[in-house]
Amino acid sequence: MVVLALSVGGANAAEWSTSGDVRFGYVASETRSRSGTETDADSLRARVRFRVRGDLGSGWHFSSRVAARLDTAQGDEEFWMRSYAPGPAGLENGQGTIDEAYLEYRPSDAPWSVRMGRFQAAWGLDDVMKKSLDQNDSPNFDVTWTDGVWLQWRPGEDWTTHFIVRHNDRRGPTGNLRQPLTFSDSDSRIGVFAAAESKTPVGPLIQRMVTVNWLPSALHPYGVADPRTEDYFAVTGKATAQWPLGASGTQFRLGGELGYAPNTPRRETMNSGTGDADSLSWQASFNFMDIAPEHDLGFVYGRVADGWLLSSDFPANRKLAEVRWAWQVSPAWQLHVRLRRRDEIDLPAGTGHPRRDDDLYVRATWRF
Repeated sequence: MVVLALSVGGANAAEWSTSGDVRFGYVASETRSRSGTETDADSLRARVRFRVRGDLGSGWHFSSRVAARLDTAQGDEEFWMRSYAPGPAGLENGQGTIDEAYLEYRPSDAPWSVRMGRFQAAWGLDDVMKKSLDQNDSPNFDVTWTDGVWLQWRPGEDWTTHFIVRHNDRRGPTGNLRQPLTFSDSDSRIGVFAAAESKTPVGPLIQRMVTVNWLPSALHPYGVADPRTEDYFAVTGKATAQWPLGASGTQFRLGGELGYAPNTPRRETMNSGTGDADSLSWQASFNFMDIAPEHDLGFVYGRVADGWLLSSDFPANRKLAEVRWAWQVSPAWQLHVRLRRRDEIDLPAGTGHPRRDDDLYVRATWRF
C-alpha cells in the first residue's frame, strides 16, 4: 500500500503529516454468572495510536496508522498481522496492529470520494456516549477496522451517502460482527454497508441517519457447525435533537436509534431459549451538553435482542444502562468517567439468574 501511494503521487510531491492519540485509565468490573457465581477484575489500560498521512497531489491521499491495546493484566505481547481480528472487540490486551492503511481519491470540487484499503468507519449517535447498533469501529479502548472500499457522495449541503463494500476473512471479521455470523462460505466474504446521514439542523433535529447492512450467506441460524446459511440483513434509523435550557448555554440533547433484522438465528444457538431469536433493538440517550463550560453529562438505556449481531457497543441479548461524564479539559485533553450495567434479557428454561455485568472506568485521552 505504501509503495502504491508513493507511485501515485510521487515521493517528492507528497506532503506528509503525523498525528495520534493516547488513551489511558483505570477499568474495573464485577460479573454475576447465571449460576450466581460472582467475579471481579480491575486493571490499568491504554490504547496508543500513531498515524502518518500524506497528500500525494492530484486528489490522491494516503493514511496509515499503528494501534496497540495495553493492559496491566495482559499476557504475551503480539503484533497482529492478519486479515481478521482475534475477537469481537478487535485486538486483545497486549496486541498491536496496523488499523489503517488506505489510499483515497478525492478530486477537488467533486461531490464524491473513494477510499480503498483498511480504514475506520464509525457512526454513533451524536451524544456523549456515541454508541451505535451497527458500524462503529474502535470505541472506548477497542481496536477494530474495516477492510474494503468506501464510496462517499455528497451532492448537496444536507445529505451524505456512504457505500462500503467490506471483505471478511474466512477465519473471522475485523470486529463488530458476532457469531453465529461466520464467513467460511465463499459466498459470504463480501458484505455491504450503506448509509445516508445529515447533520444539517432542521428545527431541533441535529442528526438524521438511516443504515442498511447486508451480509450474504453469513448467518448460521442453527449454529456455526451447521452448514445451513441465510443472508443477514439489518436496517437502523438514528436521530438526535437538541433544545436550549435557559440562558447559561446548557443544551438538552435527546438521541435515539432503532434497528431491525428480518432473519435471525435460533434461540437454541444463542443459548437464550427456544424458537426464533428476536431482532428489534433500540437505544435512547438523554444528554446535558455544557452543563458547566466544557462539561457534558449523558445517560443511555438500550435493549438489544438476542438476534442482533452487529454492534460493538451492545452485545446480543442485553439491556444496558449507563451514565457518563465528559470534560473537554483543553483541545488536546479529554476526561471521561463511566458507570454501566448490562443484564441478560432472555434465558433458557431452568436458568437460575440472568448474567449481570457492572463496570466502570476513568479515562483520559490526549490527542497530538
